[in-house]
Amino acid sequence: MSLTDREYFAIGQARAMLQESGVWSLEEDLSCLIDRYIERLDKSRAIEEFMLAVQERCNRVPLGHIVGMVEFDEMPLVVGSGVFIPRPHSQIIHKWLETSAALRAGVNVLDLCAGSGAIGLAIARRRPDLKVTCVEFDEIAVQYLKRNIDRLAGRKIRVNHLQADIRDEQAFKRFTHEVGLIVANPPYVPQSQELLPEWSVHHPQASVYSGTDGLELIRQIISLADQLLSREGWLVIEHGEAQAQAIRELFKQSQLTNVQTVMDKEASDASGSSVMTVGCKSL
Repeated sequence: MSLTDREYFAIGQARAMLQESGVWSLEEDLSCLIDRYIERLDKSRAIEEFMLAVQERCNRVPLGHIVGMVEFDEMPLVVGSGVFIPRPHSQIIHKWLETSAALRAGVNVLDLCAGSGAIGLAIARRRPDLKVTCVEFDEIAVQYLKRNIDRLAGRKIRVNHLQADIRDEQAFKRFTHEVGLIVANPPYVPQSQELLPEWSVHHPQASVYSGTDGLELIRQIISLADQLLSREGWLVIEHGEAQAQAIRELFKQSQLTNVQTVMDKEASDASGSSVMTVGCKSL
């Protein structure tokens, strides 16, 4: 291998860490990790794997599911078949948080329908003084969530996780009137809407579709927010552009005020623009 001093140092550090952890196949594992992340040892094999990956992408398998990783808000997150791949769209929430929500230190934050944990982890990275809990129900998604929480703890990004169904309000009883911010990128696509195969075929359907109008889980989140938010606590929900008016009405029918739709045209892609609705609990 032709490696730099920095790469040799990293390999030495990795060997020591693996040994301390008790891994039983230290050298085999280390060799595999070097081959995956630092330098491919067998170029012919690398080309074969590359072409297999290209074929999968041509079959419209999402890139994140092929490579097992996605970059989100400067964090490398583990993803794969069975979990929703976070999109840059969701960073609209973090832009809003930095400019519009004056949350005091120590406030509880819930990331509902958290999937791989992207939104909650990014909030914790930007605001380590907040108490962030990522909430997910699906068994497969929870495994990815826990992996991402554990691996990013090495960067001192601290997040708790809770496996719970947002339709079970009893599971959140300990948070009653104790939450300063609820964020969510829930499934919001109407069941009859046609999507690109990356979403309609290769993503878990429960992470994409939500009833006939796409608002089934959003209604439940708004109901849950009435129970959990403290006075002047915020609810932020990402959704489709065409749903903005309907969701504003749902917010206004609850205990939320200062309701507004925020849109980021710069974050648009083939699946649409980045849109969210926010509201503040007044009572």
